[in-house]
Amino acid sequence: MNRSRSARPISALRAARALLALCALLVACAAPAGTPIPSAGEPPTLTPTATETATPTATPTASPSPTATLTPTPSPTPTPALSPLAITIETIERLQAVLTLEEHRGSVLGVAVSADGRLVASGSFDRVVRVFDGESGELLHALERHQRLVHTVDLSPDGSRLVSGSRDRTFQLWDPQTGERIVGSRASGEVLQAVFSPDGERFAGVGYYSALGEVWDAADGAPLFLMEGHHTRLRSVAWSADGRWLASGDESGIVVLHDPATGAALETFQAVQGEALQLAFTPDGETLAVGSSRGVLALWALDGPRELVSWAGHSSVTGLLYSPDGSLLISSGREGSIQVWDAAGLARLGDESPRAYRLAGLGRHGASVRDIDLSEDGATLVSGGDDGRVFVWRLGDEE
Repeated sequence: MNRSRSARPISALRAARALLALCALLVACAAPAGTPIPSAGEPPTLTPTATETATPTATPTASPSPTATLTPTPSPTPTPALSPLAITIETIERLQAVLTLEEHRGSVLGVAVSADGRLVASGSFDRVVRVFDGESGELLHALERHQRLVHTVDLSPDGSRLVSGSRDRTFQLWDPQTGERIVGSRASGEVLQAVFSPDGERFAGVGYYSALGEVWDAADGAPLFLMEGHHTRLRSVAWSADGRWLASGDESGIVVLHDPATGAALETFQAVQGEALQLAFTPDGETLAVGSSRGVLALWALDGPRELVSWAGHSSVTGLLYSPDGSLLISSGREGSIQVWDAAGLARLGDESPRAYRLAGLGRHGASVRDIDLSEDGATLVSGGDDGRVFVWRLGDEE
């Protein structure tokens, strides 16, 4: 019958399926856990066997131990190259006012000049900061942001930043090339003086109504640290050219030498009687000149500190600086004069009067001189006064 003829193929088919199921079972037993098992009747899917890769053992890393912050030893700052037309002992007799800048409407309280003399900045009682071309005298920018009189201005060594400080208790950072305001910030008191560090990366400010000076980042105006050590209101601040010292003076005549990296007080001494209004380091950072509200100029060697000499130079000292080569000390006063002194002669003073080392006197303002500055190439001196004018001084032609 037909049924008996088809029985064999069916039996053979069942046997084949049973054999296939047995093979699948054997494969499942041999496969790693998690490998999918094909159902009976499905063609088996071949999965490539992954090559066993050793997982690297992480090497334990010890957590870094806190490291004490070390104050970096500043590398010596090279003496700026002097211009062939630098103001020196030999050329001082040729010094003359070559530009008169009269844009301000009120006393000029702060002045600054770029390293090469090409930019001159000034701040005034009229609340405006002005930037001039140092060669032609052309007004480049009138910067208006302060709400009260502007006490101080300073240009960074590379000329890329201008800082101004005001009675409104703010400082403002500007780009002197474009006149753009970069940032402004509140200070703890009126900003009486603000000065850039020798590398131009920071600036320090001090002012009325505060015994704390402050240092800010010159890129974005962020506060970095406070200058400690005083117990009364501050009047002056200065950096040494080699970066070793940051000095501040107060209304009692005390000078504090600070760690320039942290603001911590390192040395404190009574420098003058009266207020310590002006400070200036020699280019080698070995001597500090201090000018007082009583008109006294004092030179202090910092290896003590110890006073070298002091003398009456003005009615009240309003400006003080050394020439880049250290040969000249230049001061200004409320009586209206700018005095130029032989710095080397004063340093080796014997029985002579310090006034014997006065080389020249400049008196064009006809009113109190409020501030002075000298370019790093030694060729351009600027002064500002209560007459509302800024004078630019350079050497005249040889006779």
